[in-house]
Amino acid sequence: MASNTELRVDATLRRIIVGFRLVSAVWITVLGIIAIVAWDARPGVVVGSVAAVWIWTAVTFWLAASDRFENPVWLVIDLVVAVAIVASDAADGATQGGFVGGYPMSSVLLWGYAYRMPGGLSSAAVVSAGLVSAGVFNLAGNIATAILYLAVGGVAAWAFDVLRSSERRRVRAEAELEAERAARIRSEERAGVAAHLHDSVLQTLALIQTGASDEAEVRSLARVQERELRNWLLGAPDGVGTLVRALESVCSEIEKRHGVAVELVSVGDRNMDDALAALVGATRESVINAAKHAGVEKISVFAEASESMVEVFVRDRGIGFDPDAVESDRRGLSESIRGRMDRHSGSAEINSSIGSGTEVRLAMPVPVERGVKA
Repeated sequence: MASNTELRVDATLRRIIVGFRLVSAVWITVLGIIAIVAWDARPGVVVGSVAAVWIWTAVTFWLAASDRFENPVWLVIDLVVAVAIVASDAADGATQGGFVGGYPMSSVLLWGYAYRMPGGLSSAAVVSAGLVSAGVFNLAGNIATAILYLAVGGVAAWAFDVLRSSERRRVRAEAELEAERAARIRSEERAGVAAHLHDSVLQTLALIQTGASDEAEVRSLARVQERELRNWLLGAPDGVGTLVRALESVCSEIEKRHGVAVELVSVGDRNMDDALAALVGATRESVINAAKHAGVEKISVFAEASESMVEVFVRDRGIGFDPDAVESDRRGLSESIRGRMDRHSGSAEINSSIGSGTEVRLAMPVPVERGVKA
């Protein structure tokens, strides 16, 4: 039986062989009629042979449909039938020609399909021996036909093996691609979870630590964080509403939590989706970083939605920092900003130097079909 990786190509090969046998049966029928009418062949021998061919062709269809194509017993019987057809051609008494057509070749193909090169060559040798022994044609014709059978048996078996090998390679390549895609999805999901926890739970815990003396503030932060985390775990959509509304909510939240003014200016708007939700998340982290580390009282946020791009600029005139000196394991920059944008085909550029403030440019390409909201 064929392995799972060969099922598709084997089914195709079986259809080809069955189709070849059907065409051969039709052809041997035509030649049989010609042999009786024009070559004075014995009608009984010809009709009996043609009837046997059609009966065995029907058996071939049944065996192929019932997945018994490679049964050794049936293959031996098939080869016997092929040799018998050759022998009947020698016994039909025709004055010229022969009516076997290409029918014996179908048996050679079957053996090449079932047993590869040894099967194709062995069956071709048996059929050729029967042809030569029966003396259907002259010696030169017999030798030429024998060579043809051997060549087709070998080449067909080789071609079948090539097709099966190609199918196995295709299946392996698809499995590897699927495994790679699954691993990439898992990695992106883990990165997304890490970014969300960093931006929400860890940030809130840091705020609770700094405001531990204010019991009311701690409770308020805990309630807000509980509600946000619950909604996230239950799969509540992040991208509800529009881009501007989401940015306004982020700016308002950070103003309240960190006590800095966040000034938002926007040009154009878009309905929210997963990519823009990632952009808003990266904006939120950028503003929080400025509120915590820049040492300023005001942060500027500028958002622009064009036909093919959404850009957000977060600027402060604070103490600045050296982006190259930031350790790679600091998730605020690597995951919550850059990683989040990368996972949605966006980009993040951070321009800063010590003493001259910081500007973060976030760009998210947006297909035109998402539409700009007026």
